[in-house]
Amino acid sequence: MNKKTNNGSFWPSYVDIMTTLFAIMLVLFVVSYSRFKNREELLESLVDQYENIITVYSTVGSIDSTDYFNYFQEHKKHLFTVDVEYQSRAYKVNELKLDTIDKRAADNKRDSIIAAGKLIKNTILQLEKSEVFNSNGNLEDNIKFLVVIEGQSSRVKFDKNDWENNFTLSYLRAQFLNDFWKANDVDLAALPKCELIISGSGEGGVPRYVPDDYELKRTSKSDKEYKEKWNKIEERNQRFLIHIVPVIGNIELKKNEIDAYKKRKGR
Repeated sequence: MNKKTNNGSFWPSYVDIMTTLFAIMLVLFVVSYSRFKNREELLESLVDQYENIITVYSTVGSIDSTDYFNYFQEHKKHLFTVDVEYQSRAYKVNELKLDTIDKRAADNKRDSIIAAGKLIKNTILQLEKSEVFNSNGNLEDNIKFLVVIEGQSSRVKFDKNDWENNFTLSYLRAQFLNDFWKANDVDLAALPKCELIISGSGEGGVPRYVPDDYELKRTSKSDKEYKEKWNKIEERNQRFLIHIVPVIGNIELKKNEIDAYKKRKGR
């Protein structure tokens, strides 16, 4: 008699347990799915930003297909490739070494300098007007372009005083290049998304032409010939470099965006 009673109460209890377990599993599924959707939305947002960042780098990289710039993997820089060499101790763009040899060729060189400046300007303007900026306000605030004009000098001795030396000379080359650009409608500092840095690396900086002392001494018949060859190579560093770098915010900004997203979702 007791055995029948026990068997009769087993199945209702079993059903209650299974119903409770099902309810728990359903709640866990709903919670997990909700969290998954939230994370999926966050990841999609980050993927969109990543794709836009890749677009920015690709667009900047497109200047390497022109006659004016190339990407140097060794230095991780987009650099101006037109060979511009100043006269000794000169820093104005109308004082190129070519001006003493072939005025027309020097004018063509200056035209290339103007064209390179306009290419940088138009590349930045193109990106400012693109969907990369217009589709994502956060990204718009998080991307700028850093353009560095770096003057260089040779190691040919020039050190009269604190103001007349190779380091000051290198800076003046960068400064007067910027003035030359501005006179030809290339004012990069006026672009909202561009930060312009004018600098001089003096007898340092990379890349630069470095004489091979061993080879020069081996192939020179006299100290005078060696010095002439050495100077000729070093004088190629009487120039400027142009670096273009997209600046994509920083880690803290990205973390703030994620935290703000979680706050909106009440997590």
